Amino acid sequence: MMSSDVMRIVMSYRRFRRYRQIINVMVRNGYGGLIELLRLRRIYRKKKPPTDVLMSPRAKRLRLALEELGPTFIKMGQMLSTRPDLIPHDIFYELQKLQDQVPPVAYDDIKDEIEAEMRFSVGDIFSEFDEIPLAAASIGQVHKAKLKTGEKVAVKIQRPNIRKIVEDDLDILRTLAELAERHITDAKIYNLVGFVEEFAKAIRNELDYTLEARNMERFAHNFADDNTVHIPKVYWEYSTGRIITMEFVEGIKVSHIDELRRNGYDTKSIAYKGAQAYLKQIFTHRFFHGDPHPGNIFILPGEIIAFMDFGIVGRLTASMASKLNDIVIAIAQKDPDSIADILLKISVIDEDSNVDDLKADIAEFVDKYYGTPIGQLQVSSLFHDMTDISFKYRIIIDRQLNLLGRTLAEVEGLGKQLNPDFNIIPLVQPFARGAVISRNSPGEIFRKSSRIAKDYVDLIATLPGDIQMAIDKAKSGKLRIEFKHVALESLVSGLERSSSRLAFAIIIAALVISSTMIISLEKPIGPSLFGIPVIGALGYIIAAISGLWLIINIIRNRTLE
Repeated sequence: MMSSDVMRIVMSYRRFRRYRQIINVMVRNGYGGLIELLRLRRIYRKKKPPTDVLMSPRAKRLRLALEELGPTFIKMGQMLSTRPDLIPHDIFYELQKLQDQVPPVAYDDIKDEIEAEMRFSVGDIFSEFDEIPLAAASIGQVHKAKLKTGEKVAVKIQRPNIRKIVEDDLDILRTLAELAERHITDAKIYNLVGFVEEFAKAIRNELDYTLEARNMERFAHNFADDNTVHIPKVYWEYSTGRIITMEFVEGIKVSHIDELRRNGYDTKSIAYKGAQAYLKQIFTHRFFHGDPHPGNIFILPGEIIAFMDFGIVGRLTASMASKLNDIVIAIAQKDPDSIADILLKISVIDEDSNVDDLKADIAEFVDKYYGTPIGQLQVSSLFHDMTDISFKYRIIIDRQLNLLGRTLAEVEGLGKQLNPDFNIIPLVQPFARGAVISRNSPGEIFRKSSRIAKDYVDLIATLPGDIQMAIDKAKSGKLRIEFKHVALESLVSGLERSSSRLAFAIIIAALVISSTMIISLEKPIGPSLFGIPVIGALGYIIAAISGLWLIINIIRNRTLE
């Protein structure tokens, strides 16, 4: 008999083939053990992966599997690559290599998408439209075009049916996360269902091109007075939730170092300007471009930095930015206790983790870098060591801070490509110092004091009512206190399995008894075969097959799942 988990998958037949495809890809890449743990072995054929696959590192096999599974899984891998607190370092760094380059959609299909969204023919909107895309990714592709009014534009169009594909995959991922939390001991610690829900929100936002266009306008507003940064203009009249029409930017990719130098650009100056632009986004605007790979940054004449693709952005609340500054100050003061306390305030730590050991490891981390000249410090090394600590103690750090750490490390990497002597840490100092000065200014202290005072006034004002409400509920017997014993889940699960097996055995016994009674009747019921009522014989056959199935399952799995 199939488990409820497998039945749930089979009953959703529309997605059953996709389940099998996902499972088979994972098994083929050497992750059959994971499928066994999820207890989904019944819906795939047990086949050993090729030896050469098993010889490859696990991180590479996972990356290749995600690339093969398509858009949703590529995006999930990219999101995981911002969460070193959730995954081992080998997988974390490998997932940063995920390729989001796929064969383009045929022009006729793209043309149909544009006309369905715009409700006008392509010829009515554009005087020119290149059929060959400039770039093709898993969610959309970009074509160069010219408006009837003469402006050169880049048109970003979503792939046909991509939203349905993503929603189906999200439903599958949610089911797999639930199975993992049910069957894998450590999975609940990392709140995989919560991660999938967070990922679902992020990818749905990325699928809404209206949000991306608004992000572009917000960046343009933030850098309106900065002549070193350029954000493409959005043409709203030719944009929808599935299409963005934006200014076409002609420049050189930041990673094309030789081409930049041939054209007379100063790559050291570009590294400095690019880093300054990012630090301004982080420390001044608290709203930053979260995907600084080379394809998203172009250099325009005058060494102007042009940013592209605003689907992934980071946001820091005032509170989070303040705590980030606190960590910087605590590191500078060589204060591991304060670092640990701040880290615990901005994250969730496993209750079994030893806080004293955590503080000892942080002290060792501080000692490692204390006294090192500022010019020799590297964000990538600091980020690597801090994430080692977070993974070791199962500390779930805020996603925005993880994204920030990865973004700074990537910016540092790009800077070193442009200038081998580049170091971003000295550039951070003035911004951090300015934030500290601002935080300790009389005006900011007054604002904080006012907020705290208001909170206490609100608390005092509502406290009598809250107390009276609790007393009234207690008097009426409606006051309820709930307790949850986290150690009972496995016992409940075992009882459920035992109950299922017992119920199945009772049904088999009932079939045997009822069939025996039918056969024993003096006057047969219904048609007979060789003097035996067909209904009674059929009951025996069903009981025999069911009993055999029960025995096989008990022997194979030791449970009736």
